[in-house]
Amino acid sequence: MQLIQRQSAKAIQPKNETFECPEVLGAKHSVPLLDGRYVPQIFLDNAASTKPFKVVSDFLQEIQPYYSNIHRGTGFDSSFCTERYEQARRIVGDFVGWDSDRDVVIPVRNTTEGMNLLANTISFAPGDRVLTTILEHHSNDLPWRSKAKVEHLPINSEGQIDLEELERRLDPTKGRVRVVSMTGASNITGTVLPIHEIATLAHKYGALMVVDGAQLVPHRRVTMKPHTDPSHIDFLVFSGHKMNCPTGVGAVVGRRDIFSAAAPYQTGGGTISTVTVDSITWAAPPDRNEAGTPNVLGLLALARTIQVLEAVGMDAIDAHERELTALLLEKLNRIPQVKVLGSSNPEAMEKRVGAVSFTVEGVPHNLVAAILSFEWGIAVRNGTFCAQPLMKHLLNTNEDFICGSKSENAARLSGADGAVRASLGVHNTEQDIETLVEAVTSIAQKQWKGDYEQDAATGEYLPRGFRFDFSLLPGFSTEPILNNPILTPVRQGGLKLISPFPLVTVAGIGALLTTFWVYFW
Repeated sequence: MQLIQRQSAKAIQPKNETFECPEVLGAKHSVPLLDGRYVPQIFLDNAASTKPFKVVSDFLQEIQPYYSNIHRGTGFDSSFCTERYEQARRIVGDFVGWDSDRDVVIPVRNTTEGMNLLANTISFAPGDRVLTTILEHHSNDLPWRSKAKVEHLPINSEGQIDLEELERRLDPTKGRVRVVSMTGASNITGTVLPIHEIATLAHKYGALMVVDGAQLVPHRRVTMKPHTDPSHIDFLVFSGHKMNCPTGVGAVVGRRDIFSAAAPYQTGGGTISTVTVDSITWAAPPDRNEAGTPNVLGLLALARTIQVLEAVGMDAIDAHERELTALLLEKLNRIPQVKVLGSSNPEAMEKRVGAVSFTVEGVPHNLVAAILSFEWGIAVRNGTFCAQPLMKHLLNTNEDFICGSKSENAARLSGADGAVRASLGVHNTEQDIETLVEAVTSIAQKQWKGDYEQDAATGEYLPRGFRFDFSLLPGFSTEPILNNPILTPVRQGGLKLISPFPLVTVAGIGALLTTFWVYFW
């Protein structure tokens, strides 16, 4: 595959001492404002999903002509995709320091699916407990609730857990702790937990250590460590869509023996070794855990994204984002009306990533987010960020939050039910931070241009008489433009091939030369 090899050589550059961000598609495209201007967008919604690296998108364009289903196909394309798929699996595992003999890499759609896979794979006995924290995204909380008793460790003012309290909770006299499952970094406060210290305690008491790496793996170097190390991570789960990968894919990396001991979470094609009308023999992991046709292009994209991140350098990415996060916290701290949720110490960057959530006194979070978008071209996120127990704690409220885009109660929400989150990514710059802080300062001083009304159905704020116009953007309102079809020889009257073009092939020339040799030599 010379085409792919040439692209590979150009796309992945050697690591540099200085930070240099590859092109990120759509990171700075123009967006309309309420006053009619167009400005380059400032994309600060990276904790939800990142924009894709252009080099990865280009890589997929090169791969797509060879796309075929993997495993058991004998054609060239199937063999090619199978080889690349297994190469991608190894790249993903190597990225997080797996043991290829004792661990497996199982592709999933996202971290949520990965956590559900684990909850339905790990065996539980009556009375078992799962220890987690109040920091968790719902995806590292809800899947465990139907399997065991889930206990949430509290956090201190810095967003950290008390390791002594963790050890007290691990006391086996209170019931076996089967799993300790914790986030690597909070999607609201950015808090980074000491996952290896936690793993050491978990293993001391015979528990498995699961890490939700969705907000940590894209931003810092993470290694699972050898199985012989007490601080080893048993299972690490993360998502490509949060690390500048263009497709919906993620991975579970973890213990082969645990997957081997359990029937697959989903069954069907590819998961079996033998089937009769009376019996089933499951295939070995990871095959037994990949029911049906996998997202082949997705895993290839994830592996290519990892290569890009490694070419840039995870340490360089970490240093770049720490610098920007410290700058953002320092400047937000100067605005009296702004409260940063969790630690706002710009000197404590080793304990957080660049997810910064805040409230503005006297201005509902959904209005702040709307003004940032419609008047500044800044993309953020607002609400409770799929972590309602943590938000209730941070906002010091006993009121239940209500989610859903069509909630009957949405219009009654005062805006005290959530926060605004600016989350940094590899492509963000110091100028992005300066513009965001300027905008938030203006909002805190009640200086905005639009006349905003709250949508009774969604609770969102929208400027009166103004809506985004998407009509000129790609969509489904017009018929697709088809390229001229490639003319293919049509079989007519037995074996005769009818084609408007003469067919000259290597095989044909070879046959002609052979005929001449037989008759004239």
